Order: sequence, then structure tokens, then C-alpha cells
Amino acid sequence: MDKKTIKINFADTEKGYFNNEDNIFLDVLKEDYNIEISDKPDFLFYSCFGDNYKNFSNCVKIFFTNENIVPDFNEADYGLGFHNLQFEDRYLRFPEYFYKLPASVQNRSNLSNELAHRDFCNFIYSNSINGEGAKLRVDFCKQLQKYKFVDCIGKVLHNIDIEIEPRKGNWVDSKIQLLGNYKFTIAFENRFTNGYTTEKLYHPLMANSIPIYMGNPDIARDFNPKAFINCNDYKNFDEVIEVIKELDNNEEKYMEMLRQPAMQETYDFDGKSKLKDFLINIIGKGNNPYVRQRNSFVRFVEKNFMPIKTKGMHKVLHICGLRIKVG
Repeated sequence: MDKKTIKINFADTEKGYFNNEDNIFLDVLKEDYNIEISDKPDFLFYSCFGDNYKNFSNCVKIFFTNENIVPDFNEADYGLGFHNLQFEDRYLRFPEYFYKLPASVQNRSNLSNELAHRDFCNFIYSNSINGEGAKLRVDFCKQLQKYKFVDCIGKVLHNIDIEIEPRKGNWVDSKIQLLGNYKFTIAFENRFTNGYTTEKLYHPLMANSIPIYMGNPDIARDFNPKAFINCNDYKNFDEVIEVIKELDNNEEKYMEMLRQPAMQETYDFDGKSKLKDFLINIIGKGNNPYVRQRNSFVRFVEKNFMPIKTKGMHKVLHICGLRIKVG
């Protein structure tokens, strides 16, 4: 049977990170459709790095992001994001790790004891001001350095010259290989929002380096809390550092945590199937955009999206282009 041809395009994607000609959406759609990249698409995929999506009309608009942004359904017909939202068939929670995290992170029971004798800890960041987490991780790193030297490889608190390939090159593989040289990785999100978990946690897990994590209050929904140090479980950084010291000086306890499966037993690694079902449902409806109703989604968020507070922390959510502070 000949495949149906669909006309699509991409707009406002992150340069140097997202490839408009080779990506997860094309991979999934090519299984069932012939794809035509068109200036007059029936389906437009767009992200948050610009507003060129506004130049497209008479098409279904599908918003996606790896940032801490809730899709604006006053603009988008459908959306993909991190947050734990339910909005009929118009939204899919689809964090990046749904398709980038390999199932091998569950099979770590045979990791060598030699991993308990690596360098102590790394800190790789270029942002120290954008987000409450960005500021707190600097404070935490300085406090941890009073116990033992932390390799600060990025621009923030830089104290050692170790090269990682540029972001436009093979940066991810290079970074994961580097993390594998360390027992611990400081893994604080820029912002602490329910559902928002990025590579800051799953890259060290892939590298078999124990993450010292602070971020998503609902992190145990997908990730195994026995596989990392969750700062949200402790009253203050002093308590966190005492846990790190204990693991650092007790090989048996360190390896017990390192050998834990990274994800919950119920976690489904077949994220592509979720995405495929979501997209096929959209395409099956044809080029039929929703009627735009200005501010309707603001009312929806106020009614349905109740963020969870983290101990003593304020959240800043990005909703419909607005910065809304809660907590």
C-alpha cells in the first residue's frame, strides 16, 4: 500500500541542537507517511526560539520544547512538553529522556567496584544567574568544595581545563564520556518545576556517575530515587553533604546506589510509540486547526494546573508568555 504524503515544516527550533532534516518527529512519521517539507504545510512543528510560526497560516500548529515552558494553546493546536498536564488529546507529556534514555540504564547490577575509585565530583555549567537552581548550585558547589575539590569544567566557577567538544559537534557523547570519570555529578536544574527534568539528571545516570540532583519535585514518578541523591529530600545542604561524605568513604554503600536501576520498574522505555500515537491522531484529523480563543488557556491553567511547592523555594513558571511566580 502506498503511503499517504503529508506536508510539514519546522519553525523556531534551537540552532545547533535541533536538526530540521533529521529528528524524532521525522523518524516517527516516516514509518507511515511520505514526508514533503513545504512552505505551505498542513502541519507545522514549532518551538520557542522565535516567532516565525506566526508567518504560517491555514495549518495545524504543534508546539514542542525542551525548555521549562507550558505550551500556549491560544497559539498552538497541539503541544508537547514536560509538565504534568491533561488537556484532552491536545497535549502529550514528552520529556526528552522519553526517547534519548537507553534501556541499559536499568541493568547496572554488574558495575565494577573500580568505579568507586574515580575522581570525586564535577560541576559543568555556563549559567549562574538564570533561574533559582542556577544560583543555588553555585552555592552548593562552593559548600561541597570545603570537603573536597570539585572539578568545575564549565564557565561557572571554572578551576580546571578539560575540553569537551563544542555543542555543534559531538558534544553530548563527549560530555557523557567525561562524566564517567567521576563518582558524583552536581545536577541542579535551572528551575524547579513539577515535571521538568532535563539531561542534567539523565546524562550522569547514562555515564554511571551518581547525580546530586535538585529540581523536579515529582522526580520519583519516573526515576528511581535510590539511584541518585535528591537534595529535595533533605532540610539543607549540610545534610546533603553528609550523605555524599558517607557514600564517598564507604565503597559498599556507594556501589549499592550506583548499581540501582535508574528508572522506576513501571517506566516505559518505548517513548516513540507514545509520540507516534499522538501524531497519527493529529494527522488523522486532517488540516483542521482549532478556533483561536485569546486567553482561554490562561483560564484553563488557573483552573487545572496546580504546581507543587518545594521546601522554601519559589517557582517561576512560563505560561502563555508570562512569568508567573508561585510558592
